[in-house]
Amino acid sequence: MFCSRIFFLGMVCLSLVSFGCSTGSQTPLTISEASLIANPNPAVPLAAIMRVTTDVPTKLTLNISDAEQNWSVTPSQVMTLNHEVPVLGLKSERTYNVIAVLEDMDGRSIETPAQAFETPPLPNTFPTPIINVRNPSRMEPGFTLFNVNGRWEADGTATLENLPAVVVDDQGEFIWYYIPDGHRVHDVRRLKNGNMAYTVLPGHNQLIEIDMLGNVQRKFHMTGMAEESIEGSISVGTDSLHHDYVELPNGNLLLLSSESRVIENWYTSETDPNAPRSPANVIGDVIVEITQDGEIINEWKLFDILDPYRIAYNSTAENFWRNHYGEAAKSKDWTHGNAIIYEESDHSFVMSVPYQDAVIKVSMDTGELVWILGNHDNWNEPWSDKLLTPVGELEWSYKHHAITHTENGTYLLFDNGVARSSPYDEKMTLTDSYSRAVEYAVNEQTMEVSQPWVYGPNQEQFYARYLGDVDWHEQRDTVLINVGGAETNSEGVNAPPAEAKRWAKIIEVTHTDEPEKVWELDLQQPDTSWSIYRAERIESLYP
Repeated sequence: MFCSRIFFLGMVCLSLVSFGCSTGSQTPLTISEASLIANPNPAVPLAAIMRVTTDVPTKLTLNISDAEQNWSVTPSQVMTLNHEVPVLGLKSERTYNVIAVLEDMDGRSIETPAQAFETPPLPNTFPTPIINVRNPSRMEPGFTLFNVNGRWEADGTATLENLPAVVVDDQGEFIWYYIPDGHRVHDVRRLKNGNMAYTVLPGHNQLIEIDMLGNVQRKFHMTGMAEESIEGSISVGTDSLHHDYVELPNGNLLLLSSESRVIENWYTSETDPNAPRSPANVIGDVIVEITQDGEIINEWKLFDILDPYRIAYNSTAENFWRNHYGEAAKSKDWTHGNAIIYEESDHSFVMSVPYQDAVIKVSMDTGELVWILGNHDNWNEPWSDKLLTPVGELEWSYKHHAITHTENGTYLLFDNGVARSSPYDEKMTLTDSYSRAVEYAVNEQTMEVSQPWVYGPNQEQFYARYLGDVDWHEQRDTVLINVGGAETNSEGVNAPPAEAKRWAKIIEVTHTDEPEKVWELDLQQPDTSWSIYRAERIESLYP
């Protein structure tokens, strides 16, 4: 067998001409070009590109190794003459040897000489994850994707731009990250095609899809409040895109948007029932189905589905929409939808409406409200007829995030637990407040709801007044919980933001009657504070 070993550093490119390996009388495969280069896109530095050209169609496998580990990956099963594949899963400040193994349909194979690739250091603005618990045999296989939603210096100065999306392994080491240019990654997730997509902050009006090398594949922008068009972006005629979106089986997207309406005789106080009423600019969620070309197929407006005169604590807040609809509008954040999932069985959606302390189900065929999961305070007819009746030991959720499915047809969500009451009852004190990951089982025939599983506060005390996520894992039957916006004082007691240390953690627990923790990642540093919007486990960095 003919073989050679050539090292490659930085951006140097190696070309190989007509070398091959064979056994017996077989004609050897030949490689006319092989090169390994650093990813040209600086947004994703922990990546390289392997290019190989063969004389007949082949399948490519990468063998990657460093001083600590080695692994193989076949990015695609496609047979081709010209390969250009990303080299992913690399950690910072390491030297990797990369070999490409090519195999044709007859089983003949050839490999390139090992080429070395050095990865750069992490930016000094990155967090340092701490792993407190790690039990790989009980964890869901894969890697954890999340966005760094906020970063604060010790003096409270916030970093609001260029905050990344990252992927870590079970040891908490970064194996991929993407740094946006001039904005902040908000809700990031893996698409069915293997690309990443994320919403943009600030602005509430863009969705960007990138490949794993950080190259923009598509952009959508919402034109309802935009002052100008965005070059190369698909326009969508709706006010905003905020918090969440979901891919539908037909390829369309379901987005959370918004609208502003003037509501007469609306509330001026959440604490004084006798406060005078006045007209108000009120923001309600609009659920929008669009095609891949940005065409709006349908809309469902919460003003037309829920009672516009029912409020919960935070329904009169003005801060979230201030930049989008304008300071002068003093827009009230009536519903603040933050998560949506699709129910294929009956073509409906289930949506988290935290500023109504409710999860709702709506038929996409009729626009009818199917049920309301939440406390029964202050609901009038006909909406009160849609309230689910609690069965057994159950606690309602308040200001929740991240509604999702389980295999059993139940729902999981992150119950932030803000106030744990409704106007005009007394709020739970900040010191006593707690959050939970909670599972609800809905029986639509009897219009009943039960609570088969919960994590917190008896199992573990944590509280996040904002942010949060929860996902169920199929292979190991575990639950991934993101406590994304914790705020505590030096003694670990809940504290107001101005007096608090901000931190986040992601934990994985067993989905059992007595949950056991199998993984915990903390973002806590003495002089820097952090927050995370959502986290999810992905099987691989490759599609």
